[in-house]
Amino acid sequence: MLVMRRFLVAGILAISLLLVAGMAVPAGAAQFGDDLAAKVQELMQSNKVSPQTRACLSCHVQYTPGIVYDWANSEHAEMTPAALADLYKAIGASEWADKVAEKFKNYQYVVGCYECHGMFKEADRPDIIDNHFGYKIVTVVTRKDCSQCHPKESTEISWTWHATGALMSPFKPWYLGILKWAKSQGADPFGDAQAKALYEKYFPPYLTKQRDVDDINWDFYKEIAKAVMQYLETGQENDIVKMLKQATGMVTPYDKDWKTFISPLWPASGVLNTTLVGKMGIKIAVTAMDGTSKAVSNIMEHPSFRNGYVYHACFECHGSVVIPYKKETVQINGMQVNRVALWGWPNNGAARVDPDGSMGTCTACHPRHLFSVKQAREPWTCGQCHLGYDHPHIEIYEESKHGNIATAYGEEWNWEQIPWRVGVDFNAPTCATCHMSAIADANGNILVQGTHDLVKRLVWDQMHFFSIPKGIIPDKMQQALFYGWSQLKGKLEQIEAKKNDKAPEHYKYPVFTGVKIVEDGGKVGETKFPRLLKVEYTGELAKHRAEMEAVCKLCHSTQWTENFFRTADQNIIDYDIVARYANALLQLAWKEGIHDNSNILDEYMEIMWYYIWHHEGRRWRNGAFMMGPDFAHWFGIVDTVMDKLGRMTSYLYTALKIKQLESQIQALKASAGAQYTPELAAQIAQLQRELESLKAQLAALEAQVPVLKSQLQSLEAGVADVGALKGDVGALKEDVNSLVQKLQELSKQLETLSPQAKEIQKLVSQIQQVTSQLQTLGQKAEAASAKAEEASAKAEEAGTKAGKAISMVEEISKKIDELSSKIDSVSTTAYTLGGIALAAAIIALGLSIVYRRS
Repeated sequence: MLVMRRFLVAGILAISLLLVAGMAVPAGAAQFGDDLAAKVQELMQSNKVSPQTRACLSCHVQYTPGIVYDWANSEHAEMTPAALADLYKAIGASEWADKVAEKFKNYQYVVGCYECHGMFKEADRPDIIDNHFGYKIVTVVTRKDCSQCHPKESTEISWTWHATGALMSPFKPWYLGILKWAKSQGADPFGDAQAKALYEKYFPPYLTKQRDVDDINWDFYKEIAKAVMQYLETGQENDIVKMLKQATGMVTPYDKDWKTFISPLWPASGVLNTTLVGKMGIKIAVTAMDGTSKAVSNIMEHPSFRNGYVYHACFECHGSVVIPYKKETVQINGMQVNRVALWGWPNNGAARVDPDGSMGTCTACHPRHLFSVKQAREPWTCGQCHLGYDHPHIEIYEESKHGNIATAYGEEWNWEQIPWRVGVDFNAPTCATCHMSAIADANGNILVQGTHDLVKRLVWDQMHFFSIPKGIIPDKMQQALFYGWSQLKGKLEQIEAKKNDKAPEHYKYPVFTGVKIVEDGGKVGETKFPRLLKVEYTGELAKHRAEMEAVCKLCHSTQWTENFFRTADQNIIDYDIVARYANALLQLAWKEGIHDNSNILDEYMEIMWYYIWHHEGRRWRNGAFMMGPDFAHWFGIVDTVMDKLGRMTSYLYTALKIKQLESQIQALKASAGAQYTPELAAQIAQLQRELESLKAQLAALEAQVPVLKSQLQSLEAGVADVGALKGDVGALKEDVNSLVQKLQELSKQLETLSPQAKEIQKLVSQIQQVTSQLQTLGQKAEAASAKAEEASAKAEEAGTKAGKAISMVEEISKKIDELSSKIDSVSTTAYTLGGIALAAAIIALGLSIVYRRS
């Protein structure tokens, strides 16, 4: 009898657990609501949280609750550093567990506020807050700090562009100045012991360390940060500050508001700093919002223009240089708070340079303070930087079949599982899958080793001028300094000539060795597959391609994989040919004096070349390798060749033809002898040049007509910007009227020179023809403007209808919400009653058995 009763109680408890199981939070999933609030209160009183962290939580839960609740949802709030040994074992990298910092190997508490902000790695960094309510802390948690528990990830990421992207782009001039100074002091990775020691003191030591073994940092920047902080607080210039002024022309890289920093990554490199207007002796008076007024030839000359957008447009992806510049006490929430004032902060750019010399930040991909594995694996975590005109990786991914599958099924994936099991936890690759993830079978056996070294599965640099293999080191300035050669501008056959016998065997070349292009596709017209060139890989590049193929073969056949990479590689070859042809056209324009290369990005062909390599050419190559046909074709090769290369070719032809005609005219005038006076000949030649210039302007305006027509057609479909189009048409009309007036004046001047000259008569006739054509063009422009106004009216009408539709949708949405709420209420009641009824039935059944037995 007693046993039966116990059985009944156990059965009822089991049924109750089954009833509430559907409401349980999946393992690893973030919690929100009252349960999370209760969890925070529990953690604040738990002995698994260190006393220091509990003190932090008691205050910050009031003033920065978002941070506290995010941390409570993180794995850090659940795990001690010792658990990392099991994690490294799970991903097949158990050897890294021994590299966890000694102070954390047997640490008994979970990872909380104090463990990251108070147990920082290096005690001599300049940004330490000495007394934050009794604790010594830092505001900026760096990659060095993270490396204490995550040595593998830190080491691997330190060898990537993600770690060097700030120094390689926005801060390039400042960084290069320091490197050149260090070399002038005798620093040389291939020199004697003293030269090598100097190199390792002043440089990030890529050329003397081993990839994926040594953690790379720029420790000299820590000394710079200390010197700058002392200088800004006391005004004292030590040797480092004096060096900075000598080598870079400034103390910090922020001193000149980017006005001398010329880079193709922002407009200061070209049109903002143009020389063209100044050559004409023109100055434009501009009054800024602060009242400062100045007549300038280019925008960079205006004292109130500071290029402030780089803080957001550049740093948020590439990273900043964080400078601690003073210690201060401020009033916050009624309390006196000690802090270190920082510049270049806040910033989570991938290549942020921190006060302790760290390059690269983990929070670029694992946002604090949740540090979610799921978030890092989500495609849009990469897409927050890898998108848009110049590298639309996320858009290409979303167009691809991979992205389509992820969109369809991604909500059901097991995002947090470590290691990630192919086909079990997910059924299509994300960015992380192909480039980083440790991938396992259903039993957790590792099939592909994971890595944070994003070069490990790549062979081609698809981001720069020409097609080149991925470099051994990400610091291209060091390559240029010590090899005397830039890999970005070279050719494959030049690599062997730049061998450096002093370098270690695996660093003898500026790029990875192992690329050979061979012809085995048969002759033209011959039936043979594949009709493509073949890239043969050896050495490191062969390993990289094999690792990426291993990822593909987890879902695709060997033949599918081999054929895909064969065709993708041909796109690399094809682009390279187009790019070198386009660059040769630009070089010819400079040689012929058509363009001036003193500013390499402010004239027509220069800008077109920039778009070819920095925009369309990237889309072409990335579209091919990431299975985005629209980006490979329309946004890629079509825009590269039909648009930008076509414009370069046409412009160069027109410019050279004008030069040729001018030479012919001059020769004709010279041969005319006494028929013309020198003054008359000079005037005719000058007027002829002006005429040709006007013809060129006319051709440019005519080229705009198809674009305007296309915009009008799009507008009529309801997708164009009416205001902008009307502005374009208005500008076109003004240009046409201006040209007509100039031609009429020119015609009058010619008539007054020499009515008897037959050549001048012909010129007058030609001018009249051009005038007629311009008048016709003006009429077309007026017609286009009328269509634009008509389309604008249609757009307004459509907007009114859309507003009504939106109101209807909102009303229906409210009704759906009300109905959904009622359904949820009924469902919950039914679910509860069902459980009670089932439990009651079991009890009744049990009691009937008991009564029968009794």
